Amino acid sequence: MKCFHSLIFIFLIQNAVADLEVYHNNPDFDAGNYGAYPIQKYNSTDIVSPRLNVLQSSSECEDELYTFLTPRGGATNEASAMILDSDGNLVWKLQGYNQIYNLLVQEYKGEQYLTFWAGNDAVGGHGAGFYYVLDTSYNQVMKIGAVGGLDGDLHEFRITEQGTAFFTVYEIVQVDLTKLGKSSFGPIWDCLIQEIDIVTGELLFQWRAADHFSIADTYREISDRGEPGRELDWFHMNSIDKDPRSNYFVSSRYLHAITYINGRTGEIIWTLGGKKNMFKDLSNGHATSFAYQHDARWSDNYTTITLFNNAVDDEHPRIAVTRGLRIRINQKEMTAELVADYVNPHKIRGISQGSFQTLPNGNAFMGYGNTAAFTEYSHNGTVLCDTHYGPESQFGAGHVQSYRIYKYEWHGWPTSDPDVAIFRDDDKGFRLFVSWNGATEVKEWMLQATEEPETDDEDWEDLASLERVGFETQFDLGSSYQRYMRVLGLDSSGRVLGVSDTLDITQEDAWNLAPLRIEQTETGWLNILIGVCGLTGLGVGFREGLASWRSRRKPIQLQLGQA
Repeated sequence: MKCFHSLIFIFLIQNAVADLEVYHNNPDFDAGNYGAYPIQKYNSTDIVSPRLNVLQSSSECEDELYTFLTPRGGATNEASAMILDSDGNLVWKLQGYNQIYNLLVQEYKGEQYLTFWAGNDAVGGHGAGFYYVLDTSYNQVMKIGAVGGLDGDLHEFRITEQGTAFFTVYEIVQVDLTKLGKSSFGPIWDCLIQEIDIVTGELLFQWRAADHFSIADTYREISDRGEPGRELDWFHMNSIDKDPRSNYFVSSRYLHAITYINGRTGEIIWTLGGKKNMFKDLSNGHATSFAYQHDARWSDNYTTITLFNNAVDDEHPRIAVTRGLRIRINQKEMTAELVADYVNPHKIRGISQGSFQTLPNGNAFMGYGNTAAFTEYSHNGTVLCDTHYGPESQFGAGHVQSYRIYKYEWHGWPTSDPDVAIFRDDDKGFRLFVSWNGATEVKEWMLQATEEPETDDEDWEDLASLERVGFETQFDLGSSYQRYMRVLGLDSSGRVLGVSDTLDITQEDAWNLAPLRIEQTETGWLNILIGVCGLTGLGVGFREGLASWRSRRKPIQLQLGQA
């Protein structure tokens, strides 16, 4: 038995590596030689994260901000929400939902929260689900749904300063389709704005696209749609913004239009783009000819509009190149002028989804939706930073994608403990790995040891400290140490933020067999060894022993803080 134990320990340590660096302008990555979704595995947790290919970087990018995305698609195995730091390292990951979209940082009553949509996205290009709100400790504090028995849609959810929330809703209704060549009435997906009071759930405002637009305004080809089970998605509302006048600002993908709506009466004030465009284009048509666009927002003190101009969709994938647009609007003169456009150097055609964000320093940040890329530009459109999280050779296939990608400041203090794992490094000693999902404020890890597990905190001996680098940090240890170890997470002032579980390094299984570290092609061989050696039983015994030890240990007396 001992020979098999030693063999497995040696094998695992070969797979036990801390954070890997991102790739830099790696052609094999973009050729797909590393797979449809290259990932980083860890030793202290079963979490995995994307391993990025950074094609271009610049000190002018907003490095003090984190990147927020929701990778999904067949290559990701499971939809998730995650935060990455400016070096591309994982900070936090959430999974366990059906599908996740639209991870944002929003303010409610003076506090910062994470918000996202989760539910079923297989209902005709939109979603049926709920909006979730997490606090800075990643605890769910709210779950918000649409009103009137309808489902909350994935495209938009925004919290206002007044303590309300508005969001997109889709509903099947029957309308006259003769203007589109049908012989009678048929089903369509109508699009609604709902705004509610967050505390009471009271519906404060509702608006329906079909009440204000003709079905003939759509650019969506009806073909066999408009029949039972084939509802026509004619409008496709994919973003809502709101200004200080309480008027709404809505993007319609299939009308190729942005519409400004009176927030009291629901009447249309004006429309930019599409068949009902009301603006004179001062840029030879370039300010009003956008198509299939997403994420339209007010910017520059409500004098310009930004949007993600897909220019293509899944039925017309090669019409034009996707780009971001910044358009100056004069609402008095009713003129529109293209101020800047933002074109990815790889000429991406984003057939669906996408985001455009104006950052605090004026830079523009774009996520390419169905295409696994995000890019930061200067205010005038110069490419500063360009990153792929899936291979360029598979762009547009949807194997890995994120509805939107944004950048925010964020401070997270998880209520969980830091995760630790220890491995025997043959005869050289041990390697200990530590991580803490979501803990943004940890700057240093302190390794401690003791011979008496029930000792007071001041009797734990400091063995070593390491700067936190990336998601997971590795301690290389010698062969002779005190029996019990733990790791403290410290902030920039040395205050203890969290304490890991205590490891007993004399336990024969304390080296954490971690089958998830084994590559898929080698799991069959490992399973044979486990069956022969009975290692599964040993693992259960160790866990039971550790659970018994944890039940006897004294509570940690360290003062935990939050910056």
